[in-house]
Amino acid sequence: MIRFSEMTAVCTLVSSVVCGGGTEPSERPDILLIVIDDLGCRDLGVEGHPRHLTPAIDGLASESVRFTEAYCNGPNCSPSRAALFTGRHGSRTGVHTVGSASRGKPEERKVDPPASSSFIQESEVVLSESLAAAGYRTGFVGKWHISDDPLDHGFERNVGGWRLGHPKSYFPPYKNPALEDGEEGEYLVDRLGRETVSMIRDFEADTKGRPWFVTYSPYAVHTPIQAPEDAVEEMKKRHPGISNRAARYAVMVERTDAAVAEILAAVDPESTVVCFVSDNGGLQPVTDMAPYRGGKGMLFDGGIRTPMYVRGPGLEPRTVGVPVQVFDLHPTLLDLASVPRPEGVTLDARSLQSLLEDSGGETAELRGPIHWHFPAYLEGRDPESREPERRFRTTPAGAIRDGRWKLVEWFEDGQTSLFDLESDPGETTDVGDAHPEVRERLLGRLRGWRLGIDAPMPRPR
Repeated sequence: MIRFSEMTAVCTLVSSVVCGGGTEPSERPDILLIVIDDLGCRDLGVEGHPRHLTPAIDGLASESVRFTEAYCNGPNCSPSRAALFTGRHGSRTGVHTVGSASRGKPEERKVDPPASSSFIQESEVVLSESLAAAGYRTGFVGKWHISDDPLDHGFERNVGGWRLGHPKSYFPPYKNPALEDGEEGEYLVDRLGRETVSMIRDFEADTKGRPWFVTYSPYAVHTPIQAPEDAVEEMKKRHPGISNRAARYAVMVERTDAAVAEILAAVDPESTVVCFVSDNGGLQPVTDMAPYRGGKGMLFDGGIRTPMYVRGPGLEPRTVGVPVQVFDLHPTLLDLASVPRPEGVTLDARSLQSLLEDSGGETAELRGPIHWHFPAYLEGRDPESREPERRFRTTPAGAIRDGRWKLVEWFEDGQTSLFDLESDPGETTDVGDAHPEVRERLLGRLRGWRLGIDAPMPRPR
């Protein structure tokens, strides 16, 4: 289904970009954006996982600029994805968390969180709209979760993307209005990989030679943790003693890697920019982010760190240790495609083009401090949360990272935690009293940043 039947419709929507202007479409790179769901920062072989075999993604990492200090924009799905596609913080889009910010039992909440939107507004100009207006073919496969339909936001094709953030099942019937059911026994992870390959091949066959932008966003490895039984049994033979759930999860990771292998084989590395990220940290206790603390739903590093790889023509494979955020890919891809940014829209993300193209060192352009605002409650006890005795993975909080230092501010009581990530990557020790000047500096910068984006705060009860 094509919602934008004429490119002029897209050009009207994104008024600052004139179709046919600037760099010729045929000279622009194709773009493949891979966004895995709930993949932990340690779930890949290249990131140190002792069991998961992920040769395709490991190979992609070896051929890429690999950001070793990359972070998601939120500790759960919607705020991270909304930030990536808009290039804007949640306080501008209104998307701070998934669903309600007032989770858990009311009597256990000490503050009243501000309202959070489930979806971005129609007025937001997302990455696909800017690229479509510049002549790109655009397609989406998999999890969308930030509006009813990606076709309303610049994508001309959609397979599987709609409002829900997880599948009813990884086996038919999928009960997904944007995805036809396959044959009995089909596995959704495999299916969405094939759909992405088919879409890319269709775009490659475009006789007008227009570049394409395809987002492959599999629902994996989000719950429900399901995998084909024969593959699970093979995994258990490979790893005697592994639990059933860990075996199913390992199969999900490895089948996702196999799907990525098929997709990468369908693209031309000489003309395609490939970006790989996760949308947030892995779900505990399904997976483990050690040595980092916490998991999905927390502002500790285990909840917000992500693998992040960018491969493209002329980009020299190397590692970059500058802290960056996933939504920085938004202006970066516009710059790599020579596509102007939409006028009248404030982008909070920072382009990483200089970091990608400078093989001489990381000091050419520092990203600067990165911030999080998560004024929401998330249920779930976790031994690595701030208060493991309470039934919340997190209570409303904000955070800032500046170089080696990271500060978390807890909104219920105004307390802070300062961590030296260089000596303590597991965030085990609050060093605020030993470094009061750093604590006050970062707290002042965090609060100033919130004022600058008009971030809504919880109210005392």
